[in-house]
Amino acid sequence: MLEELIKKMEDTIDSDDFEIVQEECVEKIEQADLGLSAVEPLLKLMERHPLADFGVPGAIVHFVERFYKQGYEDILFQSVKNSPTIHTVWMLNRICNDKNSDNKFRELLAETAERSDINSAIVKSAKDFLNN
Repeated sequence: MLEELIKKMEDTIDSDDFEIVQEECVEKIEQADLGLSAVEPLLKLMERHPLADFGVPGAIVHFVERFYKQGYEDILFQSVKNSPTIHTVWMLNRICNDKNSDNKFRELLAETAERSDINSAIVKSAKDFLNN
């Protein structure tokens, strides 16, 4: 079921209907009570579309951030380390803004700002967060 919902979102990611489809799919994920197990597949969707507009913050972010301090942040850490996106770097910065967060998150943000193997817009975003 989760794979089908992610495919549905992926199939509409460049359409005008994406925001509505994303909200409907995330609502179904919530209703299925998939919890933390849905976080990694949703972040993988973002990884496959590093510059996509998932919203501000968007249904996926609202869903996955519910699991903050329950394992979400470690899954996000690995996602950003492997394949940062505009959205996941932004989410990482939100963790960095928590004064009680582990310094490893800020260090990863700094590492991301220095990478040469990712899109320059993602690098710029990481740099902007570090400078603010």
